[in-house]
Amino acid sequence: MLRSEEKTTATLMHLSALTKYLFPLAGIIVPLLIWQSKKNESEFVNENGKKVLNFQLSLLLYTLIALLIISFFSMSTIIEYIKIELEGGKVVPVELFSIFMVALVTFGLATLGEFILIIHGTLKANEGNSYTYPLSISFLK
Repeated sequence: MLRSEEKTTATLMHLSALTKYLFPLAGIIVPLLIWQSKKNESEFVNENGKKVLNFQLSLLLYTLIALLIISFFSMSTIIEYIKIELEGGKVVPVELFSIFMVALVTFGLATLGEFILIIHGTLKANEGNSYTYPLSISFLK
């Protein structure tokens, strides 16, 4: 049977991932600090801490990859626009606007999904269950 303190610590670790919306990288740093201070006291806390950190690190990696892809397409489009203008043509930045809108919608949906998953993980930890986030890479085992 899990102690109330273990459930509370695991719940706070999951919930602390949302601090990234207050300070950059806080969604990794805050759960890491909680996990490091309590991981040796409880296997439940240790397991949940790894899962929270794996999810946050996975999201960071996915975001960096997405930003690289978006940057590549944006730069390619801008270079093409410069070529057209140097040849005397007129440029209407439809492609650039499209890239921006697709990126905005994608990041918006991803953020909403992340928020829902964090709340779900928080509720599971509060019930005394360990929650494995989908699409999470196991950096910490």
